[in-house]
Amino acid sequence: MLTGEGARRLKGQGAALPYALSQGELEAIAAGVRAGGFDPELMSPEPLPPEALNPARRQYQSTHIMRHARRRLEERNLLGARMLVLTDADIYEPGLTFTGGMAELGGKVALVAVARLQSGDRSRFVSRTVKEGLHELGHVLGLEHCRDPRCVMLLSRSLADSDLKEGRFCPKCRVVIGRAIR
Repeated sequence: MLTGEGARRLKGQGAALPYALSQGELEAIAAGVRAGGFDPELMSPEPLPPEALNPARRQYQSTHIMRHARRRLEERNLLGARMLVLTDADIYEPGLTFTGGMAELGGKVALVAVARLQSGDRSRFVSRTVKEGLHELGHVLGLEHCRDPRCVMLLSRSLADSDLKEGRFCPKCRVVIGRAIR
């Protein structure tokens, strides 16, 4: 997990809603990702790359974070691995006001900004994180958005969309990714 040092809370978000994930929540997210067909290994948190911060926007550009994560895979000689990065920072991409997640379509790195998934209900927060993590990992495996309203690859335009979809790939999407996941 990469954390945004000095990351600010979203407008209207109370101080009682922590961004950070507890060890138990990280383990629950890993279990959800595992149930989705992946074999996650939790890594130690580290700071976001300083060049990712856009001080004027008070947000972090996802491209810089993903580049940093890709370098970490290369440094560890994990050339066949894929990485799901969870960050408590608010992220964006040029042309977009904000984003909840990004992925390299057919690449190595998926990114989820947990700051956008907060609601005050921690179990719902964990569920949303699992779903959005699986969604972004699906993109890494080459999947595009799905029209099945239950599929984790459905484009979430709101938190309500994320809450309604299931934390799994539909049969059609499973066929497309085939052996990429167990």
